[in-house]
Amino acid sequence: MEGIERVLLKMLPNQEGRNKYFIFSMQSKWEQICGANVAKHSKPVRLERKVLYINTDSSVWANHLLMMKQQFINNINRVMTNDPVKDIKFFTGSIENFLQLPKEEQEVKLNFKPLTESEKIFIRQALVNINNQELQKKLAHFRKVCLQRKKALLIENNDMKCKYCGAALIEKNDLCRVCQRYEKEKLRTEIVSILTSEPWLNYNDCQKYVKCDKMLFDSVKNSLKQYYYAKVYNNQSDIREEMTAVMLKTGMQPDKISEQLAQNIIKGLRRKY
Repeated sequence: MEGIERVLLKMLPNQEGRNKYFIFSMQSKWEQICGANVAKHSKPVRLERKVLYINTDSSVWANHLLMMKQQFINNINRVMTNDPVKDIKFFTGSIENFLQLPKEEQEVKLNFKPLTESEKIFIRQALVNINNQELQKKLAHFRKVCLQRKKALLIENNDMKCKYCGAALIEKNDLCRVCQRYEKEKLRTEIVSILTSEPWLNYNDCQKYVKCDKMLFDSVKNSLKQYYYAKVYNNQSDIREEMTAVMLKTGMQPDKISEQLAQNIIKGLRRKY
C-alpha cells in the first residue's frame, strides 16, 4: 500500500479498524483477485483473526468456491500486503442485502450526546498527519459520528458489548446481529464439512456431531445435492464426486452400494437432473 493508504492504516486505532479497511480495499480489487465471473456472485464482507468471510449469492456457488479455497487464499495474499488471510469461510445469501437490517430494526433511534473536549482533542490528534484539508474534515466527521453512536449504544444497553467483536449492542443479547449471522453460518459450514465426509448421514445421525435444527440440516443437504447432481449431469465430476452424489441420493454407506446400483443412479442423474 502506498501514500494515503499507509497513512489511513496508521491512524486506525485497532486491529478491528484495520480489518475493515482491508475489506474495503479487497472489495475494490475483487475482480482482479478472483475474475469477473466469480466476482459477480461473491463478495468479501468480513475479516477476523485472519479468517475472511465471503458472501455468495447461492449455496451452489458457496460449495463450488469452497473447493477453490486455497487458490482464493493465494490470490488474495498475492494482491494484498502482509498476507492478511489464512482461512476463508463461505456464506450464502443476497450479496447486496447481506448486512442490511430488516426495516423495523433500522428504525432504532439513538440519543447522540455531544463529544467531550478530550474526545475532540483525541480525534484532532489522530488526524494530524493528514495534509489534505477536505479529507481531514470528512474523516473527522466520520470518527465523530462513530464515537457518538458507540457511546449512545453503551448508554442504551448499560455498557453491554458483543462477546465476540466487542461492538456495542442495540438489543439485549450476548451477540450483535452481525455475529449472530456468522454464528449461524459457522454452524452451516460445520454441517457441510460433516456431510461432505459422510454424505449418507440423516438428521438424527448428524446430531451426534453437531446440534442443529432440521430446517438448517435439510437446507444444507439439499444444497449439496444440487451441487453434486449438477456436476454429474454436466459430466464435470470425478469418481469421488460421483460416489458422493450416489450416497446423497441413496443415504447408503459406500460398502452397501453395488457397482451396478451406482452406475444406474449416475445414469439417472445425467438423464433426469
